[in-house]
Amino acid sequence: MAARTLIIGLDGADRRFIDRLIAEGELPHFKALKERSATFEFENDPGQGNVQFWTSAAIGENPAHHGHYFYMQFDPDSYAIISEPHFPLPPVTPFWKQLDGEGYRGAVVDWYEMPVTPLTHGEVIHRWFAEEPLTKTVFHPEALGELAARYAESDPIAEGYASRPRRSAAERQEFLDRVFSRIDIKGSFFTDHLRDKDYDFYIACLSEAHNVGHYYMDVEDDRHGLHDATLAAEIGKPLRECYRRIDKVLGAVISAAGDEANVFLLGGPGMEEFISANGAIDEMIRRVDVGYEAPLTTADAAKETYHSLIPASLRGHLRPFAQWGRRLLARNAYRDRRFFAVPHNDNAGAVRINLKGREKFGTVAPGNEYQSVIEEIREGVSSFINPATGRSIVKRVIDTSKEFDGPYRDMLPDVFIEWDRTDTRGDFRTLVSELFGEVTVARHARTGDHSPFGFLWAPPAFSETAISRPRDVAAPMLAAIRTAAPRNRQNR
Repeated sequence: MAARTLIIGLDGADRRFIDRLIAEGELPHFKALKERSATFEFENDPGQGNVQFWTSAAIGENPAHHGHYFYMQFDPDSYAIISEPHFPLPPVTPFWKQLDGEGYRGAVVDWYEMPVTPLTHGEVIHRWFAEEPLTKTVFHPEALGELAARYAESDPIAEGYASRPRRSAAERQEFLDRVFSRIDIKGSFFTDHLRDKDYDFYIACLSEAHNVGHYYMDVEDDRHGLHDATLAAEIGKPLRECYRRIDKVLGAVISAAGDEANVFLLGGPGMEEFISANGAIDEMIRRVDVGYEAPLTTADAAKETYHSLIPASLRGHLRPFAQWGRRLLARNAYRDRRFFAVPHNDNAGAVRINLKGREKFGTVAPGNEYQSVIEEIREGVSSFINPATGRSIVKRVIDTSKEFDGPYRDMLPDVFIEWDRTDTRGDFRTLVSELFGEVTVARHARTGDHSPFGFLWAPPAFSETAISRPRDVAAPMLAAIRTAAPRNRQNR
């Protein structure tokens, strides 16, 4: 049994790190695949993170064609922040659903954050061991659940890293070992699954480079602002070991797909040191909107009270409930505001404008007033200086209305604010503005975050393909699979 086309997805994989390990004699299977592939590095869409990256790659369009920029979305009717499983995302068609409609038989396992689309001729596993461990797994057909349970009854890291403090080497090693076990479990499943049936295409995705990159960058990189040499001496190089294990899976899966398989490897967005002002974005935007002297909102006052009363050691356990309570209070305050911050990936802040005709209680008129508000946001946030560099913390401000065009653009924030990560470290705790005073940047459990870069390794026949954004990767994958008629049509 085999697959004509094998697509391997590595959420959070970093091309620069992979290339470095290959140069040092590591990762033999990555090396072999790269040497026989056409290779591309491309940049993510401005201000975007990994949710948008993988969704745009799946449907071959920019984020205004799907509106899926983060796992939490803003509802303009209720002003609530709603998690993705409970938010009605628009009906979009990933490339594998197109192929299914043409009669191709495929399997898709854990493509990151893609809305579930059952296949008539194939199989889908969604969020089995994906990056979000607390969400429900979906199996199509349901019998796949019984098969998956033979490899693991539950996710080894189902509780998540931030559910409790992990400070000692033993605590961090224990979680790391469970992350590694996920790689081994998925590798066994992929290879057995491939050998069990014939597929026109098989998509196998791993997210462990994402998990390790977020929480162990301070251990891996001795240049990191929070690097602890003593801790690193006990744990070793967690990201390097993660890629070693992924390399073994890569070799096994390519072998199981068969010698004639077209192989694609899609990775990204990569990982780098966590440098973000999202821990202060709510207060920054509040001050730009209503002024430095304005009293705290009910939600912000509740947050201050919560932090003064609840020890840090307990906040991890209570975090989902605290966030829910704060957002419930914030939604009432948002109705009277001109603009406000909404949740987003940590590479960039995100701002929603309370627009008349779109938001239920809109306060800003479309047209000239809307554009004037965007410029006000741009100037205001750019005035915040990182004392560690003496420069603005802002790299650039993206006006969504000018950057993206598509039917679901109104689902996106109006402004994305990319943070400046040049020649700085992630351990700053204050930002200062001559206009809006000093704000405190809350510390995050993560020490690594996504870079703007992804990469694609494709069969040599696609060496002349233009790849500049995530949306460009679907076309060569479709072309490779369509070079032959579907197996079930050939067997008639």
